[in-house]
Amino acid sequence: MTRDIFFLFLRKELRDVRSNKQVWPAYLLLPALAIALPVLLLVLSPTLTDPASTSRDAAVDFLIRAVEHDPSLTGATLQEKVARLLVRDLGVFSLLIGVILASSAAALALVREKEQRTLEPILATPLRDRELLLAKLFAATGPALLVAWGSALLGSIAALVVGFWRPGVLLLPTAGNLVAWALLTPALAVFAGLVALRASARFTDVPGATQFTGLVVVPLSLILVAVLGRPAMSRPLVGLGGAVAVGLLSLGVFRGNLRRFRREEILTKWR
Repeated sequence: MTRDIFFLFLRKELRDVRSNKQVWPAYLLLPALAIALPVLLLVLSPTLTDPASTSRDAAVDFLIRAVEHDPSLTGATLQEKVARLLVRDLGVFSLLIGVILASSAAALALVREKEQRTLEPILATPLRDRELLLAKLFAATGPALLVAWGSALLGSIAALVVGFWRPGVLLLPTAGNLVAWALLTPALAVFAGLVALRASARFTDVPGATQFTGLVVVPLSLILVAVLGRPAMSRPLVGLGGAVAVGLLSLGVFRGNLRRFRREEILTKWR
């Protein structure tokens, strides 16, 4: 019976995420940016490799030096190197999307129940604390991962088409891209969701939970993205090792959330 209640509760949580207008702008804006940015840069990439442009723009000059010293890009023309580097490294957007969307949804998971006075009936069910937190986590990270993976897929298709048209290069995702998307993206999204879920349990109002998530949880998660993201896109072992490390960290955070989750305290503190 507990399993049936869990899946019923999970479906309810997914409906709540779909109907939450506070997170929908990010669900629409971030994927659009992740797809449009590589396309725009690919269209401009022939201009970026123009020597006249590099002499005037320090940022472009830095990009040219970066591709010339990247051992994974040897044996290609400068224009092809720039295009491949841009598409490969912009795969980091999938990591960002997973982190931002999962943390945004998880930050509202419990605190909205408190404000709407719907948490007490939930806690009165046979649903265990572990199942409650897992359902909240799945509802926050599941849609975020679907959007992140969908953005990565559509962005790869767009880069393939535009890259073949404009720079004249066949651009496919690297092994590092695929490993990072498959493993590191969900690991980082789960970590961000767990930390935001803890904030949602502690706060008694939605503005407080969302502000804490935006000022603390998201920057903390983005540090991990900054450290692991770009290296993982070029080296599959970095993505694999990073996913394992973040996964173990997430396991510790989940256990901490479970230990600190007090039904009685939550029910009485916000009354």
